[in-house]
Amino acid sequence: MIKAIYLINNKIKSEYDVIKITEVYNNKNLNFIWIDINLENHELSLEETRLLYNSLKFHEMAIEDCLFPQYYPKIEEFTNYMFGAIHGIELKPTYFNDFEDSIYELNFFFGKNFIVTVHTEELLFLETLFENTKVKPLITAKSIENMLYSIFNKVIYSYELILDKIDDKLECLEENILTNPESTTIEQILNNKKVIFLLKKTAESQQAVYTHFTRKNNNFISKESLVYFRDTYIQYSRVYQSIIMRSQMVVNLLDVYMSSVTLRLTEIMKLLTIIATIVMPILIVSGYYGMNLSFPEYIFFGKENLWFFAVFLMLITIIIMFIYFKRKKWL
Repeated sequence: MIKAIYLINNKIKSEYDVIKITEVYNNKNLNFIWIDINLENHELSLEETRLLYNSLKFHEMAIEDCLFPQYYPKIEEFTNYMFGAIHGIELKPTYFNDFEDSIYELNFFFGKNFIVTVHTEELLFLETLFENTKVKPLITAKSIENMLYSIFNKVIYSYELILDKIDDKLECLEENILTNPESTTIEQILNNKKVIFLLKKTAESQQAVYTHFTRKNNNFISKESLVYFRDTYIQYSRVYQSIIMRSQMVVNLLDVYMSSVTLRLTEIMKLLTIIATIVMPILIVSGYYGMNLSFPEYIFFGKENLWFFAVFLMLITIIIMFIYFKRKKWL
């Protein structure tokens, strides 16, 4: 599927036919054009292939990179355009369980008066940006550089959205750990750790692309527009630092969970030890007087009343031990 939005004779127009898009691109009155191609089954149609090869004259290796996932970002300069590949996060209902499926690759060709974006799945933010450009052209369609800046901003914003979701999950996990740590909690913590690790791995290698657009000797970015791309790089750096912070937080959360479980186990063992210690006099006294022997105490209490003495001895020992434990603040 292909679509284009372009500025010609200072009027914003859109087009969805490949042949007409080719005609627009060759029009001498064209100010700039944004062509978006959503690949179906990772393949280009015959018309789309002719557009990229013959009309736009893109290098075959760059086009091949669009058809096969790169997994790593890429930036490359050619004679009259730049080719790049960046990655973002497309939030889905099951993104937390299948986070790898939420990572998308966006390939782009950027020249003096055109942008061509190529992707293998439908990206909602591009649809929104495309429609907003038609409705409010003065905001996103000031120049071709401003349009590229808007696309970069949306990609970086996708990381901020996933970080907000992670923050909510970490906050809930922290409350659960402090109140009632369960066996399922550790599974949730490890899932968060996996997501943050993949997020960090994806974002870590993006720096080369955004840094490239801040260079003063860039042949495709005007000096006036460099400030926009420096802002993009700063925004990216801030997001990446936030990801590193989340990775440290989830590791600390795992330590807190283990400490909480250990403390809970210690409290249980302490309680069981105190109960066993308090019951010990009963076992000792009953074992002693349970033997089939004549004890010296028979002389003082008699055989019939010795039972009351044994019970009194058990109770007084337990009371003394209880008072001692209280003074030691073991109870």
